[in-house]
Amino acid sequence: MASRLRFLPCLLLLILLLPPSARGADLRNTKDHPALPRYAGSEIMFSSHRAFDLYTAPLAGVVREGDRYRFSKILPLEGSVTRLGYVAPPGRSALEVFRNYEGVLKSKGFTALFSAAGEDLGKYDSFGATLLRQYPFFGDPAAPGQRFLLARQARPEGDLYVALYALDNLFWGDEVKCRKNRAYVLVDVVETKPMETRMVVVKAEEMERRIAESGRVALYGLYFDTDRTEVKPPSRPTLEEIAKLLKKSPKLRVLVVGHTDGAGERTYNQNLSRKRADAVVKILTSRYGIAPSRLVPAGVGMLAPAASNRTEEGRAKNRRVELVEF
Repeated sequence: MASRLRFLPCLLLLILLLPPSARGADLRNTKDHPALPRYAGSEIMFSSHRAFDLYTAPLAGVVREGDRYRFSKILPLEGSVTRLGYVAPPGRSALEVFRNYEGVLKSKGFTALFSAAGEDLGKYDSFGATLLRQYPFFGDPAAPGQRFLLARQARPEGDLYVALYALDNLFWGDEVKCRKNRAYVLVDVVETKPMETRMVVVKAEEMERRIAESGRVALYGLYFDTDRTEVKPPSRPTLEEIAKLLKKSPKLRVLVVGHTDGAGERTYNQNLSRKRADAVVKILTSRYGIAPSRLVPAGVGMLAPAASNRTEEGRAKNRRVELVEF
């Protein structure tokens, strides 16, 4: 019991503050996400929505780091984030509810990215506590009976992700408040989309001036989907200006350096930023005829921030590609 109390003393109280739905009604002013129906007979106990936020999706179980736990592998996502917490009807297990959701997601064309159960996720409440840290929820995340699934549906307007976490609450509360001996289900829906950007495309002349003054220029007009390395079509104006600069200055050689914000794991972000830099170099050489010897891709991830990562504005400034003269 001591380990459980250490992780979630405050989160476990949250459900006690919610209006109890003993009459079988959802929490007031809540509804299902249109992408995913509920398990029949379930009730909404918690709901939250953010139009644009960072969501750290688990791709593996947790590992201990000091006095806290963290996911050993993550997928950082950005976009609209909806969290719904359900309590299943009496007599239904977390496994049964989980399998039903799993079937619906498969029928809708979702692809499973990570799925695990029990202590493969982590001992005691370590996985649940880490997952709930982003947005408070409810219940008793305990290793016996816990199951998790992260699935993705590819869409032209931005990929849709569903993180599904189910467990049997066998320990906390009573039948009215915390619904002891009931299955709880956490459904996180992330609709990825780029944040609206108002950065002006930097012209070739301005790039040349900044490189002459400081040896580098930061560019915000090269766009990538979350966790993807393909350069998006709206990047074309900036690519054309880079090519114009390099053709105007045939002796100029540059490092193409990818940067990320501070979210996620360091090594993962470094690899991602390097692959994005590779993609930019490939387009400049294949489409615009720039000699490969004049372009060197590099990725530093979060190691050289341009602003604080504590705000979305700062994180947006940190997500960039720089041209560095060498």
